[in-house]
Amino acid sequence: MCICYEGAWPDHHCKVPDGALINETIPLKKDGSYDSCEFYVDEDKNTTAECTEWQYNYGIIGPTVASQVILRHMQMS
Repeated sequence: MCICYEGAWPDHHCKVPDGALINETIPLKKDGSYDSCEFYVDEDKNTTAECTEWQYNYGIIGPTVASQVILRHMQMS
């Protein structure tokens, strides 16, 4: 017997620090959505870095196998 998982990937972006605003922290992509891989590291928005933590939008799709695996991996690191 084999169990097959089909996982949707909910919209996500870098975790926004407490007290920060998303539009001041996360760059926009050409389509107007927030970048899911980078965040600004300076107030002038000149330098970006890769995300190490993410926030997921569960408004349309609830938690998925894929998002929960990533979350557990981050908690163990």
